[in-house]
Amino acid sequence: MNTQLARWLAGAAGALLLGLVGVLAIAMARGIGGPDEGRSEVNAAAATFQIEQFDGETFDLQAVSDRPVFVYFWASWCYPCEEEAPVIQRLWTEEYRDRGYVFLGVNMWDTNPDARAFIERHGLTFPVAADAGGAVYVEYGVQGLPTAYFIEPGLQIRTRYDGALDESTLRTLLDEIAGGTRERS
Repeated sequence: MNTQLARWLAGAAGALLLGLVGVLAIAMARGIGGPDEGRSEVNAAAATFQIEQFDGETFDLQAVSDRPVFVYFWASWCYPCEEEAPVIQRLWTEEYRDRGYVFLGVNMWDTNPDARAFIERHGLTFPVAADAGGAVYVEYGVQGLPTAYFIEPGLQIRTRYDGALDESTLRTLLDEIAGGTRERS
Protein backbone atom coordinates (compact mmCIF):
# COMPACT_ATOMS: atom_id res chain seq x y z
CA MET A 1 0.00 0.00 0.00
CA ASN A 2 1.43 3.38 -0.83
CA THR A 3 2.16 5.89 1.93
CA GLN A 4 -0.28 8.49 0.68
CA LEU A 5 -3.21 6.05 0.66
CA ALA A 6 -2.31 4.80 4.15
CA ARG A 7 -2.26 8.39 5.47
CA TRP A 8 -5.60 9.12 3.86
CA LEU A 9 -7.18 5.99 5.36
CA ALA A 10 -5.75 6.79 8.80
CA GLY A 11 -7.09 10.35 8.57
CA ALA A 12 -10.53 9.13 7.48
CA ALA A 13 -10.65 6.61 10.32
CA GLY A 14 -9.62 9.30 12.81
CA ALA A 15 -12.29 11.71 11.52
CA LEU A 16 -14.93 8.96 11.78
CA LEU A 17 -13.88 8.11 15.33
CA LEU A 18 -13.93 11.79 16.31
CA GLY A 19 -17.42 12.11 14.83
CA LEU A 20 -18.69 9.11 16.77
CA VAL A 21 -17.27 10.49 20.02
CA GLY A 22 -19.06 13.77 19.30
CA VAL A 23 -22.38 12.02 18.68
CA LEU A 24 -22.01 10.04 21.92
CA ALA A 25 -21.21 13.23 23.86
CA ILE A 26 -24.33 14.95 22.51
CA ALA A 27 -26.49 11.87 23.26
CA MET A 28 -25.20 11.66 26.83
CA ALA A 29 -25.80 15.39 27.38
CA ARG A 30 -29.41 14.94 26.25
CA GLY A 31 -29.96 11.92 28.52
CA ILE A 32 -30.27 9.42 25.69
CA GLY A 33 -29.51 5.98 27.02
CA GLY A 34 -30.66 6.87 30.54
CA PRO A 35 -32.90 4.65 32.68
CA ASP A 36 -36.10 5.88 31.01
CA GLU A 37 -34.81 5.23 27.49
CA GLY A 38 -36.83 2.01 27.06
CA ARG A 39 -39.98 3.33 28.72
CA SER A 40 -43.17 3.88 26.71
CA GLU A 41 -46.42 5.04 28.25
CA VAL A 42 -49.17 2.84 26.83
CA ASN A 43 -52.50 3.60 28.57
CA ALA A 44 -54.43 0.86 26.77
CA ALA A 45 -56.47 -2.14 27.79
CA ALA A 46 -54.42 -5.30 28.15
CA ALA A 47 -55.33 -8.12 25.79
CA THR A 48 -56.33 -11.07 27.94
CA PHE A 49 -54.85 -14.49 27.36
CA GLN A 50 -54.44 -17.93 28.82
CA ILE A 51 -51.06 -19.61 28.57
CA GLU A 52 -49.65 -22.90 29.84
CA GLN A 53 -46.96 -22.56 32.46
CA PHE A 54 -43.91 -24.80 32.64
CA ASP A 55 -45.42 -26.45 35.74
CA GLY A 56 -48.48 -27.53 33.71
CA GLU A 57 -50.87 -24.98 35.27
CA THR A 58 -52.70 -22.43 33.13
CA PHE A 59 -52.09 -18.75 33.68
CA ASP A 60 -55.21 -16.67 32.98
CA LEU A 61 -54.65 -12.92 32.88
CA GLN A 62 -58.37 -12.22 33.27
CA ALA A 63 -58.38 -14.16 36.58
CA VAL A 64 -55.90 -11.68 38.12
CA SER A 65 -57.51 -8.53 36.72
CA ASP A 66 -57.91 -7.02 40.19
CA ARG A 67 -54.15 -7.04 40.88
CA PRO A 68 -51.05 -5.26 39.55
CA VAL A 69 -49.36 -7.49 36.96
CA PHE A 70 -45.78 -7.53 35.66
CA VAL A 71 -45.42 -9.48 32.39
CA TYR A 72 -41.82 -10.12 31.39
CA PHE A 73 -40.85 -11.53 27.96
CA TRP A 74 -37.49 -13.34 28.01
CA ALA A 75 -35.32 -16.10 26.54
CA SER A 76 -32.49 -18.21 27.91
CA TRP A 77 -30.00 -16.84 25.36
CA CYS A 78 -30.79 -13.19 26.18
CA TYR A 79 -27.86 -11.69 28.10
CA PRO A 80 -29.88 -8.90 29.81
CA CYS A 81 -32.45 -11.55 30.80
CA GLU A 82 -29.65 -13.49 32.56
CA GLU A 83 -28.73 -10.35 34.48
CA GLU A 84 -32.32 -9.41 35.39
CA ALA A 85 -33.67 -12.83 36.39
CA PRO A 86 -32.07 -12.87 39.87
CA VAL A 87 -33.29 -9.33 40.56
CA ILE A 88 -36.84 -10.12 39.43
CA GLN A 89 -36.88 -13.32 41.49
CA ARG A 90 -35.59 -11.54 44.60
CA LEU A 91 -38.11 -8.70 44.32
CA TRP A 92 -40.89 -11.24 43.80
CA THR A 93 -40.06 -13.36 46.83
CA GLU A 94 -38.93 -10.65 49.23
CA GLU A 95 -41.50 -7.98 48.56
CA TYR A 96 -43.97 -7.87 45.69
CA ARG A 97 -45.64 -11.29 46.02
CA ASP A 98 -46.69 -10.40 49.58
CA ARG A 99 -48.02 -7.06 48.35
CA GLY A 100 -50.45 -8.83 46.00
CA TYR A 101 -48.59 -8.42 42.72
CA VAL A 102 -48.62 -11.01 39.96
CA PHE A 103 -45.42 -11.68 38.02
CA LEU A 104 -45.46 -13.70 34.79
CA GLY A 105 -42.40 -14.62 32.79
CA VAL A 106 -43.21 -15.39 29.15
CA ASN A 107 -40.50 -17.36 27.41
CA MET A 108 -40.23 -16.95 23.64
CA TRP A 109 -37.94 -17.92 20.78
CA ASP A 110 -36.38 -20.65 22.91
CA THR A 111 -36.20 -24.41 23.24
CA ASN A 112 -38.04 -26.08 26.09
CA PRO A 113 -34.87 -27.62 27.62
CA ASP A 114 -32.99 -24.32 27.49
CA ALA A 115 -35.90 -22.44 29.04
CA ARG A 116 -36.25 -25.02 31.82
CA ALA A 117 -32.50 -24.87 32.52
CA PHE A 118 -32.75 -21.06 32.82
CA ILE A 119 -35.70 -21.35 35.24
CA GLU A 120 -33.81 -23.87 37.36
CA ARG A 121 -30.51 -21.97 37.25
CA HIS A 122 -32.18 -18.82 38.57
CA GLY A 123 -34.60 -20.59 40.92
CA LEU A 124 -37.61 -18.82 39.42
CA THR A 125 -40.71 -19.35 41.55
CA PHE A 126 -43.13 -16.87 39.97
CA PRO A 127 -45.34 -18.18 37.15
CA VAL A 128 -43.35 -18.84 33.96
CA ALA A 129 -44.89 -19.91 30.66
CA ALA A 130 -43.72 -20.73 27.14
CA ASP A 131 -45.27 -18.79 24.27
CA ALA A 132 -44.28 -21.47 21.77
CA GLY A 133 -46.98 -20.54 19.27
CA GLY A 134 -46.24 -16.83 19.58
CA ALA A 135 -49.84 -15.75 20.20
CA VAL A 136 -49.08 -13.64 23.28
CA TYR A 137 -45.93 -11.91 22.10
CA VAL A 138 -47.52 -11.11 18.74
CA GLU A 139 -50.62 -9.69 20.46
CA TYR A 140 -48.39 -7.53 22.68
CA GLY A 141 -46.14 -6.42 19.82
CA VAL A 142 -42.92 -7.76 21.30
CA GLN A 143 -40.08 -7.39 18.81
CA GLY A 144 -37.02 -7.81 20.99
CA LEU A 145 -35.90 -9.05 24.37
CA PRO A 146 -36.26 -8.30 27.14
CA THR A 147 -39.62 -6.53 27.02
CA ALA A 148 -41.82 -5.92 30.05
CA TYR A 149 -45.39 -4.73 30.55
CA PHE A 150 -46.66 -3.11 33.73
CA ILE A 151 -50.41 -3.60 34.06
CA GLU A 152 -52.58 -1.83 36.62
CA PRO A 153 -55.54 -3.45 38.38
CA GLY A 154 -58.41 -3.43 35.91
CA LEU A 155 -56.07 -4.71 33.18
CA GLN A 156 -54.91 -1.31 32.00
CA ILE A 157 -51.38 -1.36 30.59
CA ARG A 158 -49.60 1.62 32.04
CA THR A 159 -46.06 1.13 30.75
CA ARG A 160 -44.04 -0.94 28.33
CA TYR A 161 -40.29 -1.21 28.88
CA ASP A 162 -37.98 -2.44 26.11
CA GLY A 163 -34.49 -3.43 27.18
CA ALA A 164 -32.64 -4.17 30.36
CA LEU A 165 -34.25 -3.05 33.62
CA ASP A 166 -32.10 -2.10 36.58
CA GLU A 167 -33.51 -2.68 40.06
CA SER A 168 -34.33 0.98 40.68
CA THR A 169 -36.28 1.37 37.43
CA LEU A 170 -38.06 -1.95 37.97
CA ARG A 171 -39.13 -0.90 41.49
CA THR A 172 -40.35 2.47 40.23
CA LEU A 173 -42.44 0.91 37.46
CA LEU A 174 -43.85 -1.75 39.78
CA ASP A 175 -44.78 0.82 42.40
CA GLU A 176 -46.54 2.95 39.78
CA ILE A 177 -49.05 0.16 39.06
CA ALA A 178 -49.79 -0.64 42.71
CA GLY A 179 -53.36 0.52 42.76
CA GLY A 180 -53.98 2.14 39.41
CA THR A 181 -54.02 5.46 41.22
CA ARG A 182 -52.60 7.76 38.56
CA GLU A 183 -54.71 10.66 37.45
CA ARG A 184 -56.54 9.98 34.24
CA SER A 185 -57.23 12.69 31.73
